[in-house]
Amino acid sequence: MPIRPPKSPLRVLLWAPRPPPPGGVGYWTERYLNAAPEHDLAVTLLNTAPPPGRFDEKSVLRLDRSLSAVRALGRLVRTLATQRFDVAHVTTTLFWATPREALVLKLCRSHKIPTVLHIHASSQLPPWRDALPPLRRKLLDATLQQADVLAVLSREFETYLRAAFPTKTIVRIPNMLDLQTEAQPNVLPPRKLPRVLFVGMRTPMKGLGELAEAMLMVDAELVVVGPPGTGLDAAAEARMDDAMAKLRATGRLVETGQLSPQVCAQVYREVDVFCLPTHREGLPNVLLEAMAAGLPVVATPIGGIPDVLTPDFGILVPVDAVPELASALQKLIADGDLRNQLGRAGQAFARDHFTPRAVVSRWRRLYETLKVPTSPGENA
Repeated sequence: MPIRPPKSPLRVLLWAPRPPPPGGVGYWTERYLNAAPEHDLAVTLLNTAPPPGRFDEKSVLRLDRSLSAVRALGRLVRTLATQRFDVAHVTTTLFWATPREALVLKLCRSHKIPTVLHIHASSQLPPWRDALPPLRRKLLDATLQQADVLAVLSREFETYLRAAFPTKTIVRIPNMLDLQTEAQPNVLPPRKLPRVLFVGMRTPMKGLGELAEAMLMVDAELVVVGPPGTGLDAAAEARMDDAMAKLRATGRLVETGQLSPQVCAQVYREVDVFCLPTHREGLPNVLLEAMAAGLPVVATPIGGIPDVLTPDFGILVPVDAVPELASALQKLIADGDLRNQLGRAGQAFARDHFTPRAVVSRWRRLYETLKVPTSPGENA
């Protein structure tokens, strides 16, 4: 069998957050960094993680975020002055960070570095862009146009951007998951009933209020993993808190707070159904993790979720549709054969398509299309 020659190393400048604080983009960064050496990617990370603090649904430019952005931009200037790169991979959720990312792209382009703007959001961005005043929208669009490639998580957002920027190169590359295979000691208390798991920020945006209301109609326990947050809508937050209090009073609510990815992987083994009735999303890591753990899923068709969650793997329900949510959960809780069928199919699909090896190989191929040929006199 012929030996495949090694790939030439690619020098990647990665602008991305790393935990702490916890979050989906930070976990993506960890998985990317772990897989990069296998694909001959020499990665220099500029950590953009915000200061630790309570999560809220408002994406506004606060003083602490401004200071953090200034420090990160200073590190970028120093790095570009001393190192050469084949590509810059800029992760972002846009919103308040858009001016920061505009400067990052401009600095990279001034050093003739091809850029990928990797947008870790989806369903929330089209209505936000459409509602911007004309000048702010023009500035946002100018930022997006600066990148050589826009990388997105969902078919929905890809379609939107193709209509808005018909000449732009846009690619869709999914998130990735860690395959945790070693069982840990049990995390949850002894079970009384079948268990439904929610993992995420405890805010109305994630649909936790509707899930708690639906669980009051279902003969099962709800396990909630994740830190508290502050919602945009006080009435929605009050509704969520009220439903959670009622469910807590029944003794059918298990709350763990924030858990590490390793401990959370064990929690997936101790439940029966995963549920994420979110209102806005990109492509949630927790969805992929639940599928890889063999859990059937109930979720809303938001962002990249319907690209992944087909009827072979779970059940999609409308946003804020409590009776439909309760019915879907009850259907899975009552039918162990259906749970096993959906769980096995989803597990096989997730482990084939969303491993770091599979996903980072796609990033490597994209970088190769962007790399500027090295001049004969340039040192590698």
